[in-house]
Amino acid sequence: MRDIKRGVKTEDSFQRTMEKIIKFIVRHRETATWIGIGILAVIFILGYLLYPQEKVKPEAELLYTQAINFINMGRFQEAEGYFLELSEKFGNTRPGRVALYYLGVINYNTARFNEALDFFDKFLSKEKGDPLLTPSALLGAGCSAEGLKDYERALKYYEKIAGDKDSHFYFLGMLALGRVNGILGNTDKAQAILKKLLEQNPPQDIVNDAKFYLGYFNK
Repeated sequence: MRDIKRGVKTEDSFQRTMEKIIKFIVRHRETATWIGIGILAVIFILGYLLYPQEKVKPEAELLYTQAINFINMGRFQEAEGYFLELSEKFGNTRPGRVALYYLGVINYNTARFNEALDFFDKFLSKEKGDPLLTPSALLGAGCSAEGLKDYERALKYYEKIAGDKDSHFYFLGMLALGRVNGILGNTDKAQAILKKLLEQNPPQDIVNDAKFYLGYFNK
């Protein structure tokens, strides 16, 4: 069960989700282990436009711009430093809150799952209704919990995603929910969830994964 317990399928699920938001194609699905960190700037812009009423703080905007520039250059350690400063100095601003999300992604990306989970949780405590980042953070938190082999905790995050049928992340939440139930030995429940997912005509890559898990948990 190595490939299911925090293997490529778990890691790819978060990457594919991030890239789906801005309609990118993941070309190396079975070997990629990186979260789609380079495209997070686009997601931030989309989310930021949803909060135009918030007063802009120039220093916070500057820190954010510097952090994104480092991400675009692949210098994640420097970016992490700027996001930490942003979250500490401007935690009550939109950029400061979103910095927590980025920090979750960066920590997950470097296999620091405890830290990633902590940052995702902090973000979720501050941003409960962001249509893009909130479910994405729930997915990231679930993946981080899986990285810690805390599958019961991962279930709680996935259940929240799967509970919102209007979310762009609904199908991935259902897929993860089925997978983790299977890992925990709840194979009948896992198969019921995955069959329900397939009945709703999800995208083909999710169909493929759901069928894979159905076959795996039917052994």
